[in-house]
Amino acid sequence: MTPNNMKKRAIAFIAVVTFLSLVGIIFTQLYWVEKSLTLKEEQFDNSVRIAAKSVLNQLLSIKNDSSFQKRLYEISCRKPRLDVSDVVVPATLDSLLKIELGFLYVDDRYYYAIYNKNNDKFSFGQYKGKEMKLLSSPFQFSISSIYKPGKYFLSIYYPAKTSIMLRQMEIWLILSIFFIIFFIISFSYVIYIILRQKKVSQMKTDFINNLTHEFKTPIATSSLAAEMLLRPEMINNKSRIEKYAKVILDENLRLQNQVEQVLQIATLEEGKQRYKFKNTNIHQLINAVLESFELRIKENNIKINTELNAQQSDIIVDKMHVMNIFYNLLDNAIKYAPENPEIIIKTWNVKNGIHISFSDNGIGISPEHQKNIFKSLFRVPTGNIHEVRGFGLGLYYVKTVVEQHHGNIELESELGKGSIFDVFLPFKGNEV
Repeated sequence: MTPNNMKKRAIAFIAVVTFLSLVGIIFTQLYWVEKSLTLKEEQFDNSVRIAAKSVLNQLLSIKNDSSFQKRLYEISCRKPRLDVSDVVVPATLDSLLKIELGFLYVDDRYYYAIYNKNNDKFSFGQYKGKEMKLLSSPFQFSISSIYKPGKYFLSIYYPAKTSIMLRQMEIWLILSIFFIIFFIISFSYVIYIILRQKKVSQMKTDFINNLTHEFKTPIATSSLAAEMLLRPEMINNKSRIEKYAKVILDENLRLQNQVEQVLQIATLEEGKQRYKFKNTNIHQLINAVLESFELRIKENNIKINTELNAQQSDIIVDKMHVMNIFYNLLDNAIKYAPENPEIIIKTWNVKNGIHISFSDNGIGISPEHQKNIFKSLFRVPTGNIHEVRGFGLGLYYVKTVVEQHHGNIELESELGKGSIFDVFLPFKGNEV
């Protein structure tokens, strides 16, 4: 098993174990919340029953009081039979319920009634519209010890029993929800960081491989040319000495340019780049870049059309860096083009600046890679890392420099049909 596969398995194992731990924590938390709700419900029910029993005991004490007995006697003298409301005074019942339920913190909105269970007829209470709920309420208390005729019960009903319990537990519920969300976010962030680090690590590995490949070629070519110069037969062959010396010089310049590109990116990332802004003609820069590509254009049968329609092509920019932008974009258009590349370079003005677009008929970029194309070290996978030379720094450099000139760059691309890179630069790139 390769180290890369071992690393992938280790990451997958960590992710699975972390995920299972998270699921376990969530289910444990939910289990204890459910248990707490059950216990809270039992506590609530017991509190209501205790309060109701206390009320009934007080009503019984009131009934047995001599002054109340005298009152009942006077009422019985006026009518043949005492009603339940004579023995259980509605105002007294209402007052006692408020007091006792309040003592046990279960005095939220409730309904109550005294009714006859034989015929479900309600005598008095606060029950309007809740008759059926009161008849089926779990809080039913017989008042036979207070009033014997008939089968009378005191019923209490809480329409928002669950919300009352939740409100009483709101602090713990909020904390539970907070920690669950915190665990989920933390887990997601850790996985994101792991995957991101893995991706960055792979990109750095690819970069080092590309760097090694790019540096080996000019070094090997220079070494070979130097060996040729050391041969005895070369001493009197001036033309061949010049030829091999030029090879060494060209390869050294190529190597120097590659090192300079890496150093420029490092400088940009550290924010130490200093720009030299001055009035520059964009059309002249484009023509200068095209001249530097002249030999390459002829060798590769490249067709380049220019439509430089911008009326105002003088803008305030750093000449060297903007020239590098055009060089990178043209270089990419050539590298990722088919056998007969066709490239169109256009310019046009808008109110506050100039647009420069490079369009090609190359391989194009798939939508999934377009969002990453301007990131440092990113290269579109081609199956062979050395199929197209480069470090994955060019477009990152382009975007960074354009943005530091207070401009922007946009990409339009379709796989197999080509790409269009549209650069906008304001007339005064050194001003916000």
